[in-house]
Amino acid sequence: MNPADLTASLFFSAAVRVGADTSLTRLLPLGALHKPLAPHDHYSQRVLLSLHALGIIEPEISQSHAEDWLLARDWMRHGFDSVAWRIRWAPRDCRRQHEELNELLRDLELSEDTSLVLLALWEDLALAEVAQYARWSLAKAGYNPEWTERATDALHHALEDFSVSQVMYLIYLAMRTLAMTHQQGGLDATRLSHAFAEAISTYARRAQVESWAIRGMARPADLPMSTLALIFAHEVTRLDDEYLTKRPSLDALVGAMTRHRTLH
Repeated sequence: MNPADLTASLFFSAAVRVGADTSLTRLLPLGALHKPLAPHDHYSQRVLLSLHALGIIEPEISQSHAEDWLLARDWMRHGFDSVAWRIRWAPRDCRRQHEELNELLRDLELSEDTSLVLLALWEDLALAEVAQYARWSLAKAGYNPEWTERATDALHHALEDFSVSQVMYLIYLAMRTLAMTHQQGGLDATRLSHAFAEAISTYARRAQVESWAIRGMARPADLPMSTLALIFAHEVTRLDDEYLTKRPSLDALVGAMTRHRTLH
């Protein structure tokens, strides 16, 4: 299986489970989902755009929405949260394809190519998880959650040495530093966002150099596990709880999948 097929299979399976109607002919808009598709909205949009680019789904746009976009009425907001998607397969074909994909995801061959694809997906999802936690932490403290964009590189580098739950703890420390810096005054909003990103980098370097024993943060109840992450962690890779508590690595991935095959 090539990387695009494996990634598309995982994306499609998650989208169908969380958003398909009973007839398997369309996907609900992101704003109508009862469970999150991916760790954050941008990632969910990427899932849908990827499936659209592959010809698996197409946007189901009403004539009024299409006319609004054609006339470029920029003051009217029409985003992915309000657009449904039509599945291009017939219901019979879609149901068979969905069942085949589920079987495929459960019984992946543990080849070198497959392992590398799954590792890349794990790294991608891990970054999305910590970015989501950073946005949640900033918003809860009354800061701009968009400051997370400036900290993306710092979060990416932190995940090279630490797990998602450990990086969440580093974000927690960075939030304390941000609050102290804000109370001291003298920095505008732009500089505060830079201070947040720099604090994450600083704590990550210190933790690595000083060999901190970080137990990690528990996942907040306000941030439920996304459907995509659940399938990836519990059905495809069998990482289970290690998805959040292990640093994304080939050894951890292969170890989890091999252990499952040995036990079963």
